[in-house]
Amino acid sequence: MRKIELAGAALCLPERAERELFTVCVPAGRDFARMLEEIWENLPPLAVLAVPAGNWEALSPFAAPALREGEPDFTPGADAALARAAEAFEQARQGYPLLPRPAFAGYSLAGLTALYGLHAGWGETFSAFASLSGSLWMEGWAEFADSHPAPPDGRAYLSLGGKEEKAGNPRMRRVGEETRAEVGRLKMQLPRKNLHFTLHPGGHAANVPGRWTAALIWLSAK
Repeated sequence: MRKIELAGAALCLPERAERELFTVCVPAGRDFARMLEEIWENLPPLAVLAVPAGNWEALSPFAAPALREGEPDFTPGADAALARAAEAFEQARQGYPLLPRPAFAGYSLAGLTALYGLHAGWGETFSAFASLSGSLWMEGWAEFADSHPAPPDGRAYLSLGGKEEKAGNPRMRRVGEETRAEVGRLKMQLPRKNLHFTLHPGGHAANVPGRWTAALIWLSAK
């Protein structure tokens, strides 16, 4: 894996690329970088563009109270996160052979950011969206998704841990119900081949590398 540091982002490429590569943009930190090195050999040829996530709570599409006392409240910043990824991709494409219209993928709250992008009109910039253990328990999500249909040519990947809806926090326990509702919503809006849902064993933090591997493989298959 070649890692190229760009202004505010890191582009990961195969050692050799004989054609333009499909790119997945990920709001991520150091943990993702280490995990990507672990799973890279299991992935098909693709490019991964890791963009700093910024303040985690600001990846939310909506304002909402913090999950726990002493933590910062959630603030609307999903559009800004998507815009940072799009800008970083355009910069990367100037110097490297990347196909247009990358995917956008995120874990946890960034997974909610991804589905927000699908429903909020970012489909002209990103060709696919992946939500891994997305925070669909967030207040206001169902109302927003119901009133903003996904584009008919959209592609969406969703995954969830089977134990996540058994979390101790009562707000987070809604994630199973809301994720199943989102899958049902998208079944009515997207072609069958453009939608994938996987229920993984374990809780929110179980086998994160394996979950990312499955998502990146699906995203890169066209």
